[in-house]
Amino acid sequence: MAIVQKAFLRNMSYRFEIWLRLIGNISVVFIQISIWSALLGTGAIEGIDLSTMITYSIISTSVSMILMYQMIHTIDGKLKNGDIAMDLLKPISFPILMFFDQVGNICFQVLCTLVPTIVISSLLFGLTFPHEWTTLLLFFIAILFAVLISFFISYLIALISFWFLTTFALEWMFTALITVFSGSFLPLWFFSKEWRGVAEMLPFQFLGFIPAAIFMETIEGMEVLWVLVKGVLWIITLWIIVQLLWRRAIRRLVLQGG
Repeated sequence: MAIVQKAFLRNMSYRFEIWLRLIGNISVVFIQISIWSALLGTGAIEGIDLSTMITYSIISTSVSMILMYQMIHTIDGKLKNGDIAMDLLKPISFPILMFFDQVGNICFQVLCTLVPTIVISSLLFGLTFPHEWTTLLLFFIAILFAVLISFFISYLIALISFWFLTTFALEWMFTALITVFSGSFLPLWFFSKEWRGVAEMLPFQFLGFIPAAIFMETIEGMEVLWVLVKGVLWIITLWIIVQLLWRRAIRRLVLQGG
């Protein structure tokens, strides 16, 4: 709890940034809704109308606020200034330290940006809520999966930087892949059959499309269970990869500036 509290209070010191993030999030939702309004109008494409895309835009944007991408910069900074050496001497495991540090960031984001963004967006544009309470339960499970998968992907990128001493190129590449295959902007409904097949084989769909689709009840019944099983498998797979890479990274650790 001390790690979470420290991370939360650290974010509180940047109060002006809260307003910038909030304005930025509302702007992103507005831009997406404007694009879909121009494309769909009063019609629909494959059963997807404007009200559906409004809800999708609000939810996918909200999900993106609580993903653990910031950890890439945190570890990159620790690697360059040598602070990682002190972290490795602490009695708590470094991955666990980083995870709970990011949990503190998420708590801050939920309280100060996510909730206000959803409330304001709902008032301005309208948000369609699920009909069943079980849908909300499945949605929060999908959110948990999104957080864990984003943690492992970000941690994986950060670990690879132990070899290259920079995360810029890798972060750029993964950001491009996540933007496309997470469905955060263009839902997988509109992908071609071939490209949707590729997206469904990757973990990135859990970072945007899956939580939003579950919230909107476009994934139901056994399909939801199968999707969640795939999420568990991806979490286990990424955890194994990270564990193996962490052991090798420690051996190759070269500190800069310390």
